[in-house]
Amino acid sequence: MIQVLCDILRTGGLPGRETGHQPHLYFANDDLEYQASFPTERLGMGAFRIALESIFNRIHPKALEYTSFGKPNPSVFQNAETVLKQLVSSLHPNAHDVNRATPQSHLFKTLYMVGDNPSVDINGARQNTGFCFTFQAGRPWFSILTRTGVFKGKENHAKFPADLVVDTVEEAVDYILRKEVTH
Repeated sequence: MIQVLCDILRTGGLPGRETGHQPHLYFANDDLEYQASFPTERLGMGAFRIALESIFNRIHPKALEYTSFGKPNPSVFQNAETVLKQLVSSLHPNAHDVNRATPQSHLFKTLYMVGDNPSVDINGARQNTGFCFTFQAGRPWFSILTRTGVFKGKENHAKFPADLVVDTVEEAVDYILRKEVTH
């Protein structure tokens, strides 16, 4: 499979021809691993991208060019905020002018990211680039790491620490409800 993709990418989409302009390449997400029903983590699209990029860059003089969508890309979090603003607007048309919310005066006090993968879920919620800034920097993202999938650690993740670590998604939801009902 990697051989065929390298042929297509090296020749501009027409294998068997001379080297041509690389066609656009998109990846749906960059998860290195994910949890499925198998007892241990499985390699995700990020692992495939790394393998393809490594081989392509060894056989081609120009580095592989691609666009990766999905967490932890800040555009995913911006899109989530946009969709939520539209939902609030449709449910409560007179509550706020959602189109006038700015990073300084934000429509949402807190948005919650609940996930089991520190490198994509928690990292994405805590990034300081693009549209998604950390909660402490004034943006509304609050990260909750669950021990239900990729992450199984006893303590918070060292490289991508969450604002809160819980055992289950139910615990995350209970925390959110307690916090939001009291505010």
